Amino acid sequence: MSAPNGEMTAASPDGHGLWLGDTRVLSELHLLVDGREPEAVDLKGSPGSLHFETAAGDVRVARERYVDGGLHERITITNQSPSALHPTVEVELAADHAAMLAVRGIVRMPAPSSTEHIAGRTHELALDPGESFSFVVDVPPRDGTDFDSGLAQIRDSYRAWAADCAAFETDNPTLNELLDQSRDDMRMLLDTYPTGICPTGGMPWFAVPFGRDALFTSSFTLPMNPDVARGALRFLAQHQGRRVEPRTEEEPGKILHEVREGQVVERGLWPHILYGTVDATPLFLCVLADTLDWTGDAAFFDEIWPAAEAALAWCESNGDKDGDGYIEYGIGVEARNEGWKDSNDSLTNVDGTDVLRPAALCEVQGYLYRALLGMARKRPELKRRAAELQSRFDRDFWMPQASFVAQALDGRKQRVEAITSNPGHCLWARILPPAHARAVAERLLSPELFSGWGIRTLSTRAINYDPRSYHNGSVWPHDNALAAAGLRLSGFPAEAEMVARATLESGMAYADRRLPELFSGAERVRGRLPEDYEASCRPQNWGAASAFQMVHSLLGLEADATRGVLRIAPVETALWKRIEVTGLHFGGHRLDFSVEGERVKAGRLPRAIRIETSDAKLQDSR
Repeated sequence: MSAPNGEMTAASPDGHGLWLGDTRVLSELHLLVDGREPEAVDLKGSPGSLHFETAAGDVRVARERYVDGGLHERITITNQSPSALHPTVEVELAADHAAMLAVRGIVRMPAPSSTEHIAGRTHELALDPGESFSFVVDVPPRDGTDFDSGLAQIRDSYRAWAADCAAFETDNPTLNELLDQSRDDMRMLLDTYPTGICPTGGMPWFAVPFGRDALFTSSFTLPMNPDVARGALRFLAQHQGRRVEPRTEEEPGKILHEVREGQVVERGLWPHILYGTVDATPLFLCVLADTLDWTGDAAFFDEIWPAAEAALAWCESNGDKDGDGYIEYGIGVEARNEGWKDSNDSLTNVDGTDVLRPAALCEVQGYLYRALLGMARKRPELKRRAAELQSRFDRDFWMPQASFVAQALDGRKQRVEAITSNPGHCLWARILPPAHARAVAERLLSPELFSGWGIRTLSTRAINYDPRSYHNGSVWPHDNALAAAGLRLSGFPAEAEMVARATLESGMAYADRRLPELFSGAERVRGRLPEDYEASCRPQNWGAASAFQMVHSLLGLEADATRGVLRIAPVETALWKRIEVTGLHFGGHRLDFSVEGERVKAGRLPRAIRIETSDAKLQDSR
């Protein structure tokens, strides 16, 4: 992470530096021309690298940078004046080896006793007009690979990733830029383990594996690249809870929250693996079922089934300690709230007071319902449990006067009546009866929740509404991706299109064509960008993946690979008139099709695959 001119400063609030896991191995990087930092002129990104253009008077500085086992940068100094120049060019490097959680202020650690000043460089140059001088900086130093060879390898890896992924190309160039950037950001935020590739959270604060994040990211991109889901599910199954350990909140069958490394772990200030999450375990089951739907890979399903059985057991035992049929959480070891809205103030009563724990979040019960139905293909008796949960949920969580779903049940089993975005996840889970789904859809799109850029996390009428807060009025792309998917699944295509289009347009509005972790819930104003949330991760994996889930919702994709049936039910959108889909992953095959308006034209299909849509709207090249 660096400033727009390529500089790194440890004191920056943006997490500047080169991070290896949770440790900052480069905290200061300064390029000086005659004792001062050049000013930013331009910044361009290409897959796997950045190109900074800066200037110091008549001296032009080009910086090409990529990261692969370290930071590698080629610096080119050019004299743009009509006469000879003799600039002094210095590079200053330092490493404080600070811990990420200490930099964020989450754990208290002594400030680094000293900063290691890495050997810098000084060049006394004599440049004629138009003449250039180049040199390379490697941190840490490396042998055997020159800059161009390393850069070519990085670019090849991005090309290979793109080839492995389905391509979505529209007649909207700005949307195409967003989708390409999202795909490349996902590649950057994937790590490789013995279990396969696994998504990390986001830069700079969450560049480690997170259970919930990995699962949503995987689910959103199953048609694009199912290997992400395979790798994430294998990784999470390998690290699934085995014992009861209160300090880390580990319990048998529970899926982890996060994995940390470095000084905070070595000093006992933070667990290596923290299990403090209430939703990752049912989500694990949801994504396993979705993976079977998209891939038809029964062997993989059977491989993960022992972990699924352990997860099911957790949902009905440690996940539901009072035996009321709902998954709840108390106050966690490291977080007061353990759903996806995990900030300390994200669960409050309508008067702003804190909620008595343990709490049962509405969306988590939806995930459980969806998980039970998904696992019923192996254990049919789970359908009855799902039906009982659905009936009980409707009785306990529905607020008749508000015509909306309560955010949670508190420790007294009383409804937490805040009006939030959480019920959008319940639409995705399909736990709501049709009449209640319609009421939820209408309110999600009402002015109190819909900003014009997306659905806010909390109603503008709430006493604690703050559009620039983390969870009490902001807009999160992944939250909206789930709502849009839920609206489509519940029979509200126009509403789904509105949410998906608004959120995609927010990413298209930014110069870097990225969907960040979150942004302000301030009302959309013509001609203005969405207001930033200053500490937002950018790029962020489930934000990037959300772009593809939005497209899937607009295309109306539903998969049943065990039967070889893919449903495509596109809704017309102002985002495009035509979209070409190439290499979509389905049932072990790669499929091509195009959509114009609501008309689908399929490429040549394998004999075992059938596309379902309106007969009048499908053209089959087979």
